[in-house]
Amino acid sequence: MKLFLYDIETDEEIEPEEYALDEALDEFYYLSEEEDSFLGIIDDEDRCIQFLFVSDNKWLTDIPRVAENYSLQKYADYDECVDMIKKVYELKEIVQFSGMKKVELRKIND
Repeated sequence: MKLFLYDIETDEEIEPEEYALDEALDEFYYLSEEEDSFLGIIDDEDRCIQFLFVSDNKWLTDIPRVAENYSLQKYADYDECVDMIKKVYELKEIVQFSGMKKVELRKIND
């Protein structure tokens, strides 16, 4: 699994690279809780899940489906995000999680 992130507070950016589960969890733990800091994971099929910090213990989880013009999204707390990260690594693939809703992507040049 490849991990990428951007930390608003520290201006740290990690381009997609292989990370083991324990390393991914460490990166998520140390990601600053500044609005728009995010961490993402990419599976071997180039599917992605992202965790975007929104506010106090509130994260937007997002699975983009760009070709289909939508995203699967839900708000989750820190512990739920950790559980999702563990599940993704266990299954070795990005899957839809309970409670995710389909959100249409905005079209550019509309």
